[in-house]
Amino acid sequence: MNRFLQTLIISAILVQSGAFAAEEMKPLQAKTQTTVANMDMVIKDNFVKAKYASAENRFVQSNVKASYDDFNDLIQRAVHDDYVFLVYGIKMAEYGFFDLSDNLINKLDDNNFTSAYVKDIKNFYYPTAMVNQKDVVYLADAYSNIVYNNMAIETTSELLNSTQAAESDYKNYLIALGYYKSNNLHQALKYINNAIVENDTNVNYLSLKAKILADSNKPKQALKVLAQIKKTTFTTADFQEKVRSVEEYVLYKTSKPEALKDYHLAYYYHLQGKSLLATKVLQSAILQAKQYSPLVFSLLGRIYYENDEPLKAQEFAARAYREDDNNYLAALTLADLSYDNRKYDESLKYYKKAKKLTRDAEPSVGIAKTYLAMDKDKKSRKLYEKLLKKYQNNEDLLVESLKAFPQKADYYLPQVASIDITNNDIWLGLANLAIRDGNYTMATTYLNNSYYIDENNFKYYYYLSLVLRAKGDIELANQSLVKCSRLNSDYAADVNPGHSIYEE
Repeated sequence: MNRFLQTLIISAILVQSGAFAAEEMKPLQAKTQTTVANMDMVIKDNFVKAKYASAENRFVQSNVKASYDDFNDLIQRAVHDDYVFLVYGIKMAEYGFFDLSDNLINKLDDNNFTSAYVKDIKNFYYPTAMVNQKDVVYLADAYSNIVYNNMAIETTSELLNSTQAAESDYKNYLIALGYYKSNNLHQALKYINNAIVENDTNVNYLSLKAKILADSNKPKQALKVLAQIKKTTFTTADFQEKVRSVEEYVLYKTSKPEALKDYHLAYYYHLQGKSLLATKVLQSAILQAKQYSPLVFSLLGRIYYENDEPLKAQEFAARAYREDDNNYLAALTLADLSYDNRKYDESLKYYKKAKKLTRDAEPSVGIAKTYLAMDKDKKSRKLYEKLLKKYQNNEDLLVESLKAFPQKADYYLPQVASIDITNNDIWLGLANLAIRDGNYTMATTYLNNSYYIDENNFKYYYYLSLVLRAKGDIELANQSLVKCSRLNSDYAADVNPGHSIYEE
């Protein structure tokens, strides 16, 4: 979902919300303490962020032992914070610091928010068994050299000639990765198969195998492995996107028409956040086979829409739809654009068209939100109820449904957090709920998470001012409001110092 629209949605939810009924068990349990926490914890310690960045930089530069020690020191000294533990846990698993990742996972509170991420981290990254710390650092050093330091050939040779960590399936994965990076695809396939024999559920291993087969001009085998990967259910947005990225890469390598290859390559870049590169590839593809131009134009339209360029989005989506009115992405983009422009009859037409072209939830969510915008509340709620039973973990559905069921924010906002911890609007929404309830400890925790994602979010500083005011730190509260005003003067002008929207 467009980030700007998400912010508007959350704002609308919070403004219209009255007293919330606790109808179901909350995925996140509030701490019993309700006094304001030490305000040193409200704003994330910039020293911690700096040290984390330094540890990452050391890893990339292959100073892996120092990186490991820095990360370990941070983990040992960290104040309990599930969000930070999960962010670090994912990164440690990616780097191969599995003992540190496991340490973080074991520190987490047991709730719905954490359990989905823990399951996905393990399904994607974890080897069959842990190795000792010395071997962890040794293998992580190999990963750093292969991925970041253009030393695939030398590192692969070192791994083959060493008996260290011989029992680890992850070592076979690294040898395969080294061969893959040095374009020795035959040997890469041999060693990734060795790793998969030992651990056939590791999606990271399967992803590398799919890429090796795709690069080896074995499309049928690559697509077979891709089908196997897609059988693993990932709940969280981070890991769903990793799988989608692998899918687009395999489709790029296995497609034959150049225009179709470019389409999938562009989609692959887009999923990796390289939208500018994606648009360049697509613009080149326009000059190729005309039969694929609707695909190219529709993806261009979607990329421009998601990057808040509605005029370009409209131009390319409309062109794609004119050439092929059965193009799903074009229909969805035109529907979203019409909705944004409050052309609800038009948006309904496009959403219904898109719904016929996919099994995904997005068009149905669009229909439901359009009904609500057209004051067809009963129709909207009935559709949302049906969708929520079928798509329990769809982020856009959960966010949008709160406009129809604001009384369920206590339940659905934490559920969205369990799917996408990077959604800053959700953490701000949770902070506002905690402020409403006078639970300033939990408000502090949620604000910490928001600050960690974006330290320049104007709403963060407004909600922080409410917490500070509750503590009695009026001067600091006013300073926070000044910061809010500097970042967004229109928002600050609409609120009064110390005024909570829940006082309405």
